[in-house]
Order: sequence, then C-alpha cells, then structure tokens
Amino acid sequence: MAVARPKNWVANRPVQDSRLAWEAAVPELARRSRNWWTAPLRILGAAVPNRRANGGMEGGGSTGFAREIGQDASSGRLKSYAVPVDVAAERLTPEERKALRAGGVLPEWFFDAVEEERRAQRKRR
Repeated sequence: MAVARPKNWVANRPVQDSRLAWEAAVPELARRSRNWWTAPLRILGAAVPNRRANGGMEGGGSTGFAREIGQDASSGRLKSYAVPVDVAAERLTPEERKALRAGGVLPEWFFDAVEEERRAQRKRR
C-alpha cells in the first residue's frame, strides 16, 4: 500500500468505496492537476489579500482575477479525475477495500490506473 492516509480520515464510514477512494486520492490528484502556470497566478492573487488594499473592489481586483483563474484551472482539471477514480475503485480487491476503509490507504497501482483511464476517456471524446 503506497499512498498514506489523508489528514482527518474517519475510518469505516458508511459510504461507497468509490467516494472513499476519491477522498483518499484528492491530495495527490490536486497536486497532479495543477498547471505550471497556476503557481505565479496564486502568488499574484495572494499579493492583495483584502478589499481596502485594492480600492474596495470585490474579489481582490486584478489580483483577485488572477487568483480565480489559477483556482479554476486547477479545479477543472481535478474534476476530470472523478470518473477515472470511480472506474479504478471498482478494481480494488477485498483486502485493498479494507485498507481504504480503515485508513484511507490506496494501493500502489491505483494512480497509474486512474491516469490510464483518464487518457482513455480523452480518446473517446
């Protein structure tokens, strides 16, 4: 088992395995879904943290717009992993399901399977 338990994991919740797999995978998938260009936008977006500093404009003015673009790009790509995670979760063995339920631990092959399914979905479009 390769992927460590996410923070604040609640063991043995009465939800579907695919939902648990998604919750366990989100930290790694969020890292993978970030574009290289979102980091400068997040830094620029954080430069003006409140309304007074940007003349009272809602959302941080132009830097708020940069923040939104960076977040939207990352969240859109993260959403593209939802169905592939469900498909990969169907392949979990009973032992892997127990480890997922108890500790939020995913097997080593899981993220490779998710990426493979994501590529296959893109080809089908």
